[in-house]
Amino acid sequence: MHYTRLFILIIALLPLRLFAAIDMQAHVASDEGKEAYTDYISEQNAYYTGNYAYDQLITLSGDALFGRINQLMGNTCKLNAWGLDYGDLRYAYVDVDRDLNRSGYIIGYYDGKQLDGDWGSGWNREHTWPQSKGAKKETTMGHDMQSVRPTNTSVNSSRGNTAYGEGGSYYDPDDEISINNSAYKKINLGTYRGDAARVILYDYLVYGEAGGNKNSLYNGNAQLLSKLGTSGVFESIQILLKWHMQDPPSLTEMVRNDGAQDYQGNRNPIIDFPELAIEVFANYNKITSYAVTYHIAEEVSPKYQHTLADGFITYLTSSDGSHPAQVSVTGGKAEYDATLGRLIITNVTGDLTISTTTPVTNITADTRAQASIYNIAGEVICITEQPNQAMTQLPSGIYIIRQGATTRKILIP
Repeated sequence: MHYTRLFILIIALLPLRLFAAIDMQAHVASDEGKEAYTDYISEQNAYYTGNYAYDQLITLSGDALFGRINQLMGNTCKLNAWGLDYGDLRYAYVDVDRDLNRSGYIIGYYDGKQLDGDWGSGWNREHTWPQSKGAKKETTMGHDMQSVRPTNTSVNSSRGNTAYGEGGSYYDPDDEISINNSAYKKINLGTYRGDAARVILYDYLVYGEAGGNKNSLYNGNAQLLSKLGTSGVFESIQILLKWHMQDPPSLTEMVRNDGAQDYQGNRNPIIDFPELAIEVFANYNKITSYAVTYHIAEEVSPKYQHTLADGFITYLTSSDGSHPAQVSVTGGKAEYDATLGRLIITNVTGDLTISTTTPVTNITADTRAQASIYNIAGEVICITEQPNQAMTQLPSGIYIIRQGATTRKILIP
């Protein structure tokens, strides 16, 4: 199984990496649900390659990251090349938004209700980014499968074109998802807050412009920073990112991400790699950033260091697929689910320190000389930059420490 890598800042002397799995949220109990997740991982791996590989994307932030994602979308979105239009959506949802436990039915947006997949059976098409605010159905943005969703007609009408947000003047899809199918577990179903945020982010990344970066799909109405507030599409960037982080991607989103790619060629990268949303706005001056330090005796990646006072979510998964039994956090309020490996942190007031109970051993070298530490294969683990930087933490194994003309082998049980 492939694991995405989330929210890490490299610390001390030891390069660290952590492999973190995208959360299934215990969303589907059926065998097809498990197979769908396996397919999702395979599709995800195949899509991000070369300059668009995850290890390349995560080195970027701000306008540079926007530009790279925007370029990928421009290269892979085939809506125009394949001649797809607004009418085609009516008959494609039955595959893209399929109910994993009942053939011919789809899962409705905003409420998660089961709907007959046949067009004309009481549902219509919802523009997450409203037509009146730039996503007219005649434009590519207005018939994009990733953002135009099947919705119960009455639910669609209740939203109208109201901007998303938490205040009284906004539309808040905060009701717990209600899927009328006993095969769907009730635990961790979440809401549609995160789904809506990820669609808005997607539209901006695909059809907007930042730092002079825009592709052939550019729509001047998709400028998110000019579409904030009651007359826009979202209350604020802070609320958008808060919803995104506190209601992470579910298996329903992952399945439709695969289906949308089959339909039009491109994926929603914010579903695949939620942390990229934070990095896109890393330089936005209304976002408060704090350093995140991990004390984990395993390799971890990437060098993530941005979060919000409203909270964030990360996933802690070891390279063998297991989750740490316990996690402690200083600098914020934390809730940890060891079964899912999900760590939710809120009330952040400063730099965060996250640690696990994984045993580590302190190694102290002679402070009079620089020290180099190697693993048993002869690969450099770390080199102290100054003689007084003499302590690090290592997991169990055999190591070689070299200081000047002195070399010694140590065993950490």
